[in-house]
Amino acid sequence: MTEAIRAARILTMNPQCPEIRDGGILVREGRILAVGGWREVAGNGACRDLGPVTIVPGLINAHVHLELSHLAGRVPGGRSFEAWADGLFAAMRESRVTEAAMARAVAEARASGTCYMADVVGREFDMVRRVLESQGVGGFLFNEFSGRAREFCPRSLPRDWSPGVHALYSTDHTLARSIKEWCASRCLPFSLHLAEVPGENELFQSGGGEFADFLRTRRILPKGFAAPGLSAARFARELGLLDERTLAVHCVHLDENDVEIVAASGARVCLCPRSNRQIGVGDAPVAALCAAGVPLCLGTDSLASVPSLDLWQELRAVRALMPSTASLFDLLELVTRNPARALGIDADYGSLAVGKRAVWAVLPDDMQ
Repeated sequence: MTEAIRAARILTMNPQCPEIRDGGILVREGRILAVGGWREVAGNGACRDLGPVTIVPGLINAHVHLELSHLAGRVPGGRSFEAWADGLFAAMRESRVTEAAMARAVAEARASGTCYMADVVGREFDMVRRVLESQGVGGFLFNEFSGRAREFCPRSLPRDWSPGVHALYSTDHTLARSIKEWCASRCLPFSLHLAEVPGENELFQSGGGEFADFLRTRRILPKGFAAPGLSAARFARELGLLDERTLAVHCVHLDENDVEIVAASGARVCLCPRSNRQIGVGDAPVAALCAAGVPLCLGTDSLASVPSLDLWQELRAVRALMPSTASLFDLLELVTRNPARALGIDADYGSLAVGKRAVWAVLPDDMQ
């Protein structure tokens, strides 16, 4: 059946036709047949009027840990990263995620406009895929690796996925390089947490500091670790981990030189502002990243560090960090066009255009 969807305003995220007043979208079998003024679309299918709302492309969450969905409200924050991490480890030892908890988290995200998630997954790959499909949410799964050096031989997994690295402080650097090379040889996205924690740069520059002590005490630092004498971003570059298919997550602790390194590499950065504040690591240098032309995305991280997977809340948090000249279009790019390109799904998602999936979200009144 063909359906004609009417809305008072459509923000397509297409620079050639960014805004349509009294607009319509013609949909058949979940794909967009036409986008334009209501007069152009009306009469071509069964009408559904959304009323006086503004619709935008369905939102894309570029970084989430659905395996931690059962830990909502169970990990205290507001202190230091080390205290939060210890609370997380304790909570993870007590229980494992259930499919019901994960389904609730995804359903709530979907209700707030999320249509696609890039999930960082460990052992519950099949559960994550099953829940996303049952909720009608698209998903790219980063199967995360950490720990010792070993020959990298990933198992065969279904549909959109690639291996990723937890962080350079928790993963042997030879293994990290092997994973990145495997992704690059297949033109697949690659994800890692980078420069998230206070003390991460000190660890790589000198091998010392409170964060280094924390990692050694809890046996997180790979055996035989030797400080390269570089910042986290510089070290990632030296290992060949940063390019246009890299999604570097958090990037809170970057100085001016680090920002230049990330920008020159073409890497995409995924910001998680609410999580960063909750776990005590600070705010990313968003204005500097914007000025350097780094493509930015947004992720919620997990329910162990944020109260919800609502990307509108994430946009409200990041808006205060954006340059004063940033437009609504600039802001919406962080959850539409930019993550779609970073994940290689822009043929289906990221804008409201002919041929793409017919998924949209309603713009909240305070964001207009």
